[in-house]
Amino acid sequence: MRVSLSFEKPEGSGLCIMVDLLRASATITSALDSFREVIPVGDVEEATEYSRMGYVVAGERGGETLPGFLANSPLEVREHSGDALVLTTSNGTRILESVESQALVGCLNNLDAVASAARNLSDEVEVVMAGVNGRFAIEDFLCAGEIIRAIGGEFEEYAEASVLAVQDRSMVDDAIRKSRSARRLRELGFAGDIEYCLRRNITENVPVYRDGRISLI
Repeated sequence: MRVSLSFEKPEGSGLCIMVDLLRASATITSALDSFREVIPVGDVEEATEYSRMGYVVAGERGGETLPGFLANSPLEVREHSGDALVLTTSNGTRILESVESQALVGCLNNLDAVASAARNLSDEVEVVMAGVNGRFAIEDFLCAGEIIRAIGGEFEEYAEASVLAVQDRSMVDDAIRKSRSARRLRELGFAGDIEYCLRRNITENVPVYRDGRISLI
């Protein structure tokens, strides 16, 4: 098993795991408890068209909930159900649109489940950090490190650095809570989402992105 780590866009054509810890990865994973699939879209106008057609739509820009949409919140979307949830976010859904191969969605909530699925699917796995508007995000780096450690195998140097960074769980959680993204979410009233996203192994859901749709593997 060979595991690599990249930022924003997959560098290979094999299996990848998209990580957008705060909050797209957790929202997608949570939504699949009550929706059959999630449709990620990068464009607000496209999401609005889905809303006009009667779809349940969630989305944000800069963390702020888009008018008339549900929040990009794992806690809020689980209060709704339906055939499909349409989701548009600043970072995570944009990353998925750039993926040319099969992609899993990983977070701390499904840490061991997504690692196990990756081991079973491929001998080469790439973990892709979404970041924030093209900038490195420490929460994605640390979440990636936990997933990579759970996958095991041979790590490329960048991946190994992320594993070394997550040896102390209390320090990891503290760094995530102090991150730029977490501060922004608290300002917007989403402190509960931060704590939810820090919960490890609370679900066996493993979302897989294929042909523009996300469903359970």
